[in-house]
Amino acid sequence: MAPPESTFVDTSEGISTLLSSIPIPDQTSTPSIFIDLEGVDLCRTGSISILQLFISTIPHIYIIDIHTLGNIAFTTPSSTNASVTLKSILEDPTIPVVFYDIRSDNDALYHHFSIQISNVIDLQLYELATRDGFISSRRFLHGLSKAILANAGLSAAEAVRMDHVKQRGLQLFAPEKGGSYEVFNRRPLPDELLEYCVQDVQYLPVLLRNFKQRLGRMDRRWMERIRAETEARIALCRRDSFPKGRQNALAPRAFQNFFR
Repeated sequence: MAPPESTFVDTSEGISTLLSSIPIPDQTSTPSIFIDLEGVDLCRTGSISILQLFISTIPHIYIIDIHTLGNIAFTTPSSTNASVTLKSILEDPTIPVVFYDIRSDNDALYHHFSIQISNVIDLQLYELATRDGFISSRRFLHGLSKAILANAGLSAAEAVRMDHVKQRGLQLFAPEKGGSYEVFNRRPLPDELLEYCVQDVQYLPVLLRNFKQRLGRMDRRWMERIRAETEARIALCRRDSFPKGRQNALAPRAFQNFFR
């Protein structure tokens, strides 16, 4: 799968233009807005550097420079509709936005920009609910890369390229590989990180389609559990502190109990 075209957005004019290209869906539409964030200690105690916005119906990926634009990225209106901003889209209960693990992204958006995301599809929970295998294989959550390799139907060549892009990015920002997350604030953003940012969202529509097909054949109670856990994840931003560490890799208790 070739990556979609992408644009780096670091001006208010660029924000206005990209917002005018987003089709505002109705409640029966297939979700078309896919988002990921990069930053330094990405939660309330850190900062947001980049927001990746994939509009799958175009298709186009916008790499939005939050480090440079700050609140302007979220409050600048569309060039065709003054009532539409990135903040209004994220907070609109009728517009689904798709993430893979909403927790730290939501915590950062809420505490740094007072954004209260409303209608979230969290693909990490979809992956857990639809994962094949014994109960013991579902005790832990999977990261995005593992989910893509297992569920996106990549060819051998695509899997090799994906790993190559991932490793080049990790070498720049992962402390255990000698990198630093501060590199996401370097301008111009290194090409290796641009590729990494694009890759983090380009496969999300494929995952959504495949997971929804599987869920359609499963017990309806799974969707109820996914919705409840998604709301619980969103509510984490209102706690006194944001949970970190190995506990975040554990499957939700309600999911584990249901497997039994």
